[in-house]
Amino acid sequence: MLSVLYLLLFLAGGVWIARMLLPGRRPLVRLYIGLSLGVLLLMWLPVLWAYGVRFSYLAHGLAAGTLLLLCALSWLLRDHTPAKPMNGKEERLALDLMWMVVPLAILSGFLQYTHSIRPMPDGSYYVGQSTYGDLSLHLAVTTSIVNAKFPLENSLMLGATMAYPYLADSIATTMMMLGQSLPTAMAFTGTLMMTLVFMGYGLLVSQLCRKRGARFLAFFLLFLNGGLGFFYTISGRVENGHVITMWNNLHNVMNGYYQTPTNQPDPNNLRWVNIICDMLIPQRGILGGWTMLMPCLNLLLPPLCQKQRHTFREMLLLGVMAGGMPLLHTHSFLALALTSAGACLYCVFTAARDDVYALPVEAESLQENSVADIEDTQPALMAHPAPFLPFANRIKSPALRAFLPWLVFGATAALLSLPQLLNFTFVQATNSNHFLRFQFNWCNNRGNNGLVDPYFWFYIKNIGLPYLLILFALLKRKPKDAETLPEDIRQNRLIAAGAFLIYLIAELIIFQPNEYDNNKLLYVWFLLCLPMAADYAMEIYERLKGLGGRRLIAAVFLITCFLSSSLTVMRECKSGYQAYSAKDVAVGEYIRENTPEHSIFVTGNQHLNPVSSLAGRTILCSSDSYLYYHGFDTNSRRHEIAAFYENPAENLWLLSQYDVDYIYVSSYERSANWFHLNETALEGLFPVIYESQGGEHRIFQVPEELKQ
Repeated sequence: MLSVLYLLLFLAGGVWIARMLLPGRRPLVRLYIGLSLGVLLLMWLPVLWAYGVRFSYLAHGLAAGTLLLLCALSWLLRDHTPAKPMNGKEERLALDLMWMVVPLAILSGFLQYTHSIRPMPDGSYYVGQSTYGDLSLHLAVTTSIVNAKFPLENSLMLGATMAYPYLADSIATTMMMLGQSLPTAMAFTGTLMMTLVFMGYGLLVSQLCRKRGARFLAFFLLFLNGGLGFFYTISGRVENGHVITMWNNLHNVMNGYYQTPTNQPDPNNLRWVNIICDMLIPQRGILGGWTMLMPCLNLLLPPLCQKQRHTFREMLLLGVMAGGMPLLHTHSFLALALTSAGACLYCVFTAARDDVYALPVEAESLQENSVADIEDTQPALMAHPAPFLPFANRIKSPALRAFLPWLVFGATAALLSLPQLLNFTFVQATNSNHFLRFQFNWCNNRGNNGLVDPYFWFYIKNIGLPYLLILFALLKRKPKDAETLPEDIRQNRLIAAGAFLIYLIAELIIFQPNEYDNNKLLYVWFLLCLPMAADYAMEIYERLKGLGGRRLIAAVFLITCFLSSSLTVMRECKSGYQAYSAKDVAVGEYIRENTPEHSIFVTGNQHLNPVSSLAGRTILCSSDSYLYYHGFDTNSRRHEIAAFYENPAENLWLLSQYDVDYIYVSSYERSANWFHLNETALEGLFPVIYESQGGEHRIFQVPEELKQ
């Protein structure tokens, strides 16, 4: 209960700040921005105080006090323009949002419950197909932050600073410290963030799409994304003399491990995985990043597309929210930066034609207490009659006037993000040769060894018909009889300026050791381009009016777009695997309750490790599946651990060098293929403080004299 009240305090604070600073925005947008800001402050304020007083209850109390001060400051800096009220258009939008958001929020809540270590009656923890690999990393980060000092150390690699973006996990730590169990904290915060992502994109497409049906199409094309992989499922084949039917394929999809039509790297080169099942559920980094990316895009793009002015307060708030993103998700921050750079260039180069900041004096003198609906009367004049800054209209150059808001946004974001990038992101990248390399066409060019599929066919079969719709929408040209550029074409070009800058960079540069991870950039290109694709699809449908088979064509189109993702979602809902046995859970509970916080353990490098993931204790070296892809070379540390387990008496120096407190032995250490455990030698040197029934799990305590 306390955790929910604490969350509600921050959500209310964010809504209050948004009301003070953004009265000219649509009520639903303002509410959404406020809720997202509250979550961002809940992530950041306890962390900032943790640099002085650890991530403790005191830090959370000080964070709550800081929130109240920020609310007071926002009142002092408030925009005195009357808040735009609810009207019929907002009520219709709210209803549309419910139809979009609620079904996916329910689906996500179910998947978070079943996939974020679901407790079973026998005491074990189960996960889903997509979380079997990644979840334990996030569990380790979440549990290790409790009362931790900052800068945060990496509990999976003793001695290393935590450079991995951890704020999407620290919010679960907060909920856990305030009373929620670990499974509840993970599922609760995951569902909260996913709901905000859905709400944010629903609002974005509702403002960018020109047709009501297009907003629904764009929304579901993003989150139920899937290409043409279902053709491989419904087609039969002969393998080694055996007939493989469609029913065999469907059985494999529903029961196999990663055999869905959206995720078959081999043999079908299907890499455009479903965003809900394979990204937002298992990868809390991108989930946290999109939780802040969506409000930033809502603040940035609709006014540009609708030729409305940004206010100084809007751009300042946008800079603050963007500046807090690197420790949430670096790819999302980079995607927002590239989007902003492309849109900025478009606005500057077209400023002479679309100069919304050069308003006449008469427009600037309009009464500020007007509450006319922006969509109904003179949007460019009534939305924000005051100049961006008092001196803005004195600037004669349209390009400079257009650049001024971007300068405020960019400078604020840079001021807040550079300390994170310099002290965390760049350190991790520059200390490894696995990051930043040239490679054309990301994972279709595996290891830079040549394209697996022809370039366009790779995208057509992976993304499906939306890829073609995006290209066709961009090919639209100004009618010969039109004197000015139509607004839909202008909007498409403005958005494409940022979106295809992302596409270009992601096609040429690999940013992490795993080339697959470039999809975290390409998905942002995709979500930006879907409004134009959906509008174009609705335009085609209208052109087919009068054709007898129009509805059949539409049905085939929808089946082609959503069949692959539907099979993927059904498989994910059905999946379930044991990650931690009841004995694993019991040893994790014992360690958490009976050993000092942040004590150091020698363990193997198994990725399902109750010591690090369930108890939050620090280990010498975790799995390469976590550490290699974050830039760590583990060879030396692994050799040291192997030498100790094989001959502990000759390697006691390891205990003093790393200040080891405990030694952990389980079935993994006994069967590891990179060392041969000498358990008898451990028994002769160290007392056993815990042994599970049957002796599967044992914990040896290191006497203080052996650590000298």
